[in-house]
Amino acid sequence: MEKNKDKSHLIDQLYDYLEEQIQELKTDRNQLNHKMQDMIREKNEKEGAINNQQKIYQIRKVFSPLPLEIEEEKQPVSEDMIQIEKEIHEFQMILREKEEKITKLHDYQKGLEETCLFAEEFVEREDQKILFVPAFEQLMGYVKKLYPTQRINYQDSSESSKVCMTFSFLKGFQAVLESLLNEIGVFVLNFEMNIDECKILINIEAKPKVIKNAKDFYEKRSVLENKLTKEFSIERWKTNAVVIQTMIEM
Repeated sequence: MEKNKDKSHLIDQLYDYLEEQIQELKTDRNQLNHKMQDMIREKNEKEGAINNQQKIYQIRKVFSPLPLEIEEEKQPVSEDMIQIEKEIHEFQMILREKEEKITKLHDYQKGLEETCLFAEEFVEREDQKILFVPAFEQLMGYVKKLYPTQRINYQDSSESSKVCMTFSFLKGFQAVLESLLNEIGVFVLNFEMNIDECKILINIEAKPKVIKNAKDFYEKRSVLENKLTKEFSIERWKTNAVVIQTMIEM
């Protein structure tokens, strides 16, 4: 038990550290972006000045007999423009690197969230068994928070069962969700549970947001099959949905 608390504390510290790094990167990004916007405005102003000088030069060339000294001033302005464009390009490269780092750190954070979700709250303990029904209801609450943009339909049950949550089921459930939501691009998940005293049957119907090509959707079946553990199986694969089934027994 003490080891679990230490692990949880370390994960919390790592998550906070990642968040701190993300905020620092965002601050740097915003400051750099502000400087770059100032340089872009300066560049636009200089371009406007050059255009005005060229117009004046053309007018004087036609109507004025005076020496056209303004033409000699064009070269240093052009050199300034080259330097400004170079600095803007450097800013863009630095900003791109910071955006990539922010995205990567966000991915690390999400990985920690999923690890805590599936491995910390419901891991089997030698001195404590966790009943499946209330644990699964709590698990679905975490899933909805983890994937707020997806439509996840699940209703809590008033029925009871002696079946207990297992770590093997959690690992398989995590693999199924990651494959459906992250790789296949499912938008709707419908959960249906049939609860018995000694066994529980769960059907998961998954639907993509828009079916553009039924053949492409079906070809993703192998992607999902490779992720399924022994507790899960594809019950049927329709043109607009896939149904996955799992049975948990005592």
